[in-house]
Amino acid sequence: MYKNVVSVKISCESCQCVRVSHVVSRTNKRLRTEHCDIRAAESTCRDIEERISSFIANLTRPKRLLVFVNPLSGHKKSVKIYRAKVLPLFNLAGIHTQTIETSRCGEPIDLLSTFDLRLIHGIVSIGGDGMFSDCVNGLLSRLQTDSGVDKNDPDADITTSNIPVGIIPTGSGNYLVNYIHGTKDVETATLKIILGDHHMSNVVSLHQEQKLSRYASLLMGFGLVGRMMHDCEKFRWLGPSRYNVVPVATLTQRKLVDVHVEYVPAEEKKSNHSLIPLKYSRQVSLPASHPTKNRKLLPRLNSVPVEPPAFNKADWRKLDCSVYGVDTYVVTQREKGGSLVPRFADGALTLWLTERCSLPEHVEQLSRLQHAKAGYLDFDFIRQVRTTRYRVKLKDASSKNSEGGRHQKKKYYINVDGEAIELLTHEFEVKLHHCAMPIYGKIDS
Repeated sequence: MYKNVVSVKISCESCQCVRVSHVVSRTNKRLRTEHCDIRAAESTCRDIEERISSFIANLTRPKRLLVFVNPLSGHKKSVKIYRAKVLPLFNLAGIHTQTIETSRCGEPIDLLSTFDLRLIHGIVSIGGDGMFSDCVNGLLSRLQTDSGVDKNDPDADITTSNIPVGIIPTGSGNYLVNYIHGTKDVETATLKIILGDHHMSNVVSLHQEQKLSRYASLLMGFGLVGRMMHDCEKFRWLGPSRYNVVPVATLTQRKLVDVHVEYVPAEEKKSNHSLIPLKYSRQVSLPASHPTKNRKLLPRLNSVPVEPPAFNKADWRKLDCSVYGVDTYVVTQREKGGSLVPRFADGALTLWLTERCSLPEHVEQLSRLQHAKAGYLDFDFIRQVRTTRYRVKLKDASSKNSEGGRHQKKKYYINVDGEAIELLTHEFEVKLHHCAMPIYGKIDS
């Protein structure tokens, strides 16, 4: 009955009135707040306030949030949007916020490495997909350190988080928030965080030469898509419009790459991890100076460690091909009513390799993908596999230098949640971590 109530308080002592602020649904999956004033005797008003307040207090809602604001995101209006639309709603709900305006890329990763996680119930990213990715990387990297997990080991079992991360869209693409809520509306995203609903989502890890490059929560794309993102970064002065212009030029210069791919086939299993509620207990957090040898003796942060099935060399399958790209969506897509809907806790990844094709065919396939149309992988030149882990090795991509070491003959890039990461070696590995991160927002089943 009261699950959509944001706040309740005596609005006027003299006129004996209690105001109940609650969430209502609007068109296009948007949410808004409405206020209901109840006039009654003073004792009745106080009784109403106490009853509803007591109910709200027992809900699993965040009371303290760490908020990162990227002032340069999108059209550079993040700070204005936060102060005008987001912060007033947090204040209405009685949520305490610690706000940090970032000044550079990767700053949340550095700050979360030492932040006392016991002080917060959740993290909020005000920006685009890249800002959200920084928050996820900072939190997951910190949790691995605190629990004694070697994040640079591709075989390591990841420690999952019980601290949800939310995203409020002020960026250029805002794809992830649209997947979560079905809208890019700022107020809707804020209210979903206030109500405390969250779901478990997958992440994948990217390793090069036994070292973690980054975690991804949205997409991982090598080849053409990686080059597109790298080229876009050279035209930041164009603003968000660069994402509509630059990729077209990159596409016309596409080149095939010879690769050797090894992958572990997925065993399809149904999972209800995405429906598991998390209690807002404090995340166990260690001081940065805490000795590593003692960290291994601690419980795994009150979280659920993901135990992937054991596999050996015989489980790996191999294929060789020439491709324009090797791509994976961390948030996979399933067809429903002729369109695509996201799956955040899929038990496997869909890896697809784009082989030789004509430019018009490639444009048609990418157009379907861009507009989330069904059948975007139903092309003869698309080879797809379901996997939980894969390796990609570039053939004849490196040569020896004068000192006997190897260097890349040309530069290649991987698009990781909108960030172009340079491939430093001729091989990289991607691994699925199932239900590793709780994200604010209720999703349709």
